[in-house]
Amino acid sequence: MSKKPNHPQKILILSGSSEMARSIVVDKMLDDHKDLRHLALEDLREVGEWDEDVTMEDVFGTMIACDCAKDEYDKGHPIVITCPSLYLINTIRESMPSYVITVHMGKDSELDQDVDHIIEATCSVNQTCSFLDKILG
Repeated sequence: MSKKPNHPQKILILSGSSEMARSIVVDKMLDDHKDLRHLALEDLREVGEWDEDVTMEDVFGTMIACDCAKDEYDKGHPIVITCPSLYLINTIRESMPSYVITVHMGKDSELDQDVDHIIEATCSVNQTCSFLDKILG
């Protein structure tokens, strides 16, 4: 398997756990990294839970949102994308211009996709953010 290129700024996809847990982690990360930009794909739907029922509208919305994130990436900002559905990860990967790091908060048994890192749900916010800080460099 080939090694993925190392870019000065990173694109991080954070999936798993609950919307609230992802939000708490990202809020702390934004406090710690002033240049970090956040794309919350949870905001694509006004109502309803995210589950396996990902529509073409969700995929299209994700692609458009990723185009906006690319603009910030091109300005040199690291990006964190919170992903409410594992089924959108491949759409994000295909939409972004370079290496994307995927991190799932939860159990390995929940996954039917390949992710780069798994953070157990028992980790604290500080432990999770410390791990993500190392990834962001």
